[in-house]
Amino acid sequence: MRLREWTEADAAWYAEATRDPEVQRFTTDPPTITADQVAAAIAALPSNPSAASFCIEDGGERCGNVAVDFTDGIGHVSYLVAAPARGRGLATKALTEFVAWILTHHAPAELRLWTHRDNTGSRKVAERAGFVRDPARDEDREVKGEIWPTVAYHLVP
Repeated sequence: MRLREWTEADAAWYAEATRDPEVQRFTTDPPTITADQVAAAIAALPSNPSAASFCIEDGGERCGNVAVDFTDGIGHVSYLVAAPARGRGLATKALTEFVAWILTHHAPAELRLWTHRDNTGSRKVAERAGFVRDPARDEDREVKGEIWPTVAYHLVP
C-alpha cells in the first residue's frame, strides 16, 4: 500500500468509485459527481495549502482516498476505500500513514474526523489509527438532504 498524489487521469475512477451504495451511504460525495468535477478538484489541490488528498494505491490498483482540510489549526480528516479493495486493512494502513504525513508536514493542534453512527467499519479504522472517541462533538448533520447521526473522533499530536 502506498499513498500517492492524485492525477487528472484518476478522475473518472474516483467519480465511478463514489457511485458505490456504501460510499453513498456513508460519505458526503454526491451521487452525481462527474469526472470533470473531480479533475477540477485534483487540479486545484496544489494551490490550496489548507487541504491535502492522496490516492490509496495497492499493487498498482487505485483503492481509495485520504484527505484533510485545515481550519484554524484543526485538521479535518476523511477517507474512503472503494468496494473492490475493502477487507484488506488498507483503510487503517492508509489513515495511519496519512496521519504521520500530516504531522510531519503540518503542525495541527488537533486532528478530527466524524463518521455516520452506523458505519462500524470506519469507526474501527479511526480507532485502530489512533483516533479517540469525542462524544462531546457527536451531532446530527444534514448530508445530501438527510439527517445523519454522526460520531466524532479526535487525535491530539
